[in-house]
Amino acid sequence: MKAKHNVRRPVSTIILFTSLALLGLLCFSLADAGPAAAAPQATTITVNSGSDPDTSQSATCISHTPCTLRRAIVQARNTAGDVVIAFDIPESAAEGWNSALDIWKINVNEITPISGSVFRRLTGNITIDGSTQPGGRSSGPKIIIHGPKTGQNDGLIVGDFAGHDHIVIRGLGFQNLTTHITINTDYNTIEDCWFGLSDDGTAMYMRGNNPDSGSGGTGVAVKIGANNNLIQNNVFLGISGVAAAIDGDHNTFTNNYVGTRADGNVPDLAPSQVCSPVDWQGGSGLSISDDDNIIENNIIAGLRLDVTPPSIQPDAIRVSGDNHIIRDNIIGEDVDGTQVGVCGRGIYLTSSTKYNLVTDNRIVSPGYSAISLNDSPTDIITFYGNTLRKNVIIKYTPWGDVEGQASPEDAIQVAENMPTAFKNFKPAAVTSIEGVSISGTAGANSPCNLCTIEIFLDDDDGINEALQSLAVVTADANGNWTATLPVALTAGQGLRTTTTTYEYGDIAGMYAGTTTGLSELYVPGYEVFLPMISR
Repeated sequence: MKAKHNVRRPVSTIILFTSLALLGLLCFSLADAGPAAAAPQATTITVNSGSDPDTSQSATCISHTPCTLRRAIVQARNTAGDVVIAFDIPESAAEGWNSALDIWKINVNEITPISGSVFRRLTGNITIDGSTQPGGRSSGPKIIIHGPKTGQNDGLIVGDFAGHDHIVIRGLGFQNLTTHITINTDYNTIEDCWFGLSDDGTAMYMRGNNPDSGSGGTGVAVKIGANNNLIQNNVFLGISGVAAAIDGDHNTFTNNYVGTRADGNVPDLAPSQVCSPVDWQGGSGLSISDDDNIIENNIIAGLRLDVTPPSIQPDAIRVSGDNHIIRDNIIGEDVDGTQVGVCGRGIYLTSSTKYNLVTDNRIVSPGYSAISLNDSPTDIITFYGNTLRKNVIIKYTPWGDVEGQASPEDAIQVAENMPTAFKNFKPAAVTSIEGVSISGTAGANSPCNLCTIEIFLDDDDGINEALQSLAVVTADANGNWTATLPVALTAGQGLRTTTTTYEYGDIAGMYAGTTTGLSELYVPGYEVFLPMISR
C-alpha cells in the first residue's frame, strides 16, 4: 500500500497545486467583488392591543392605531419578504388580560359575518408567534383567539393561493370556532397551540354551551393539494368532527395530544363512567387520506362524542389513501399511563387503502376494534399491502358487536366486506412450544413461503389481544419457521401469530406486505382457547 501511495504522489501534487491556484483566483475574484450581501431581515409587526374594534379588511397597523391582530394580518399580506407578527399587549383587562391566568384573550368582533373566516387569509412567509408576548404564563399559550357569536366562523386560513407557503402558527389558543386552522398550501408549520380547551387547559371549551357542538368542528384541516406540512406539539380537545383532517401528501402529525387536558392527562374515572354520558368528552380523533403522510408519537385518549346509537363513537385514527406511516402512537392511555380507553375503534383502515405501515402502536381499551381491516369486494386488486407490525392491543372486556353491522369487533377485525381469499387465509400455526423455543408452519390450507411471522403474547381470558410482540421471524421456502421467546410462558399465557405475505398472490389477489388478523391462541400442550369467552 505504501509503494502504491508513492507512485501516485506526483499526480496528487499536480492536482493539489492546480486546485490551490484555482482557489486563489476564485478568492481574488470574490474579494474584488466585495462582501456578500447579507440575508434580508424579517419584518416584525408587533400587536400591542388585544382588542378588535372593527372588521375592516384594509386597515393596517400603519394606517390605524392600536395595532390589533386583524390589522397586523392585513399589513403582513402587503409586506414583501418574511414577516413575523409578534405580541406586546399591556397587562390591562381592557386589552383582554386575565390576571389570574396571566393570559390575553382576543375576542373577535361580534359583527363578523355569520360564516367564513374571522381574519384575512395569510399569504406566504408569515409567522404568527404568540410566544413572543412578554410575561404571561409558561404552561400554555399566552394568547387565545375566541371566535364571535356561537362559534360558526372559521379561524386562520393558512395560504390564500398556491405558492403562499412557509407560514408558521405558534403558541396560540383557539376557542369558539368551526375549523380552527385551514391549511391550503405547502411547507407550513402549526405548533404549540391549543384547540378547543378552556382558558386554563383543564377542560373542554363547549361551543354555544351545547355538547352536540363540542368545542369546534375541526381542529386543523389540511386540504387536498397541501403538502409537506408539519403539525406538532399541539393539544386538541372536544372536537366534534375530527381533531385533524389531513389530506394532501407528505404531511406530518407528530407529538400531539388528542382528547386530553393540556398536560396530556384525562381525569381518572370510575369504570362505570367510561364511555357514558357522564364521561370525559374528549371529542374525535384523526382522519388521513391522499398519500405518504406520517402520524407518529401522538397520545390519543378519552375520545367520546355526545352521540347515541345507531351513531357510533369516532375512530382514533381513520385511514384512507396509500403509503402512510402510522407508528409509535398511544391510543387509550394518557401521558401518565392511565388506561382510559377511547370509545370508538383504534385504527380504522377504510376500503381500498393500500401499502400503509401500521407499526409500534399501543392500543388500550378501545370501544370497538383495535385495528379494523376493510375492503371493497368489487375491487380486490387495489387492496391491500397494508403491513401491521409490533402493535400492542390490550382489552379488559369482550369485543362484542356493533348493532346492524355484520362484522364482529376484534383485536384485528377482518371485516365482512374483505375478499373471501383473505377471510379464509389462516395465520401461521404454532406446532411446538418447548420453553423459549417455538416452531411452527403455515396456517391450514394457507401456504406462505418466505412470509414474515410475528408472535404475540396473550392470556387465556377468552379475549383476543396482542399483549406484547415477542418475535418476528421469516418462514423458509416450505413455510416452516422457528423463534426464540424472551422468557418461557407461565401458567395462563399463550401465543398468537400474524402472517405478512412475501409476494403478490400469497393470498389470492393481495399484494406483498399484506398482514392477516390474529391467529387462535396456542398454549403449551396445544390446548386452544376459543375467543369471545367472558372473564
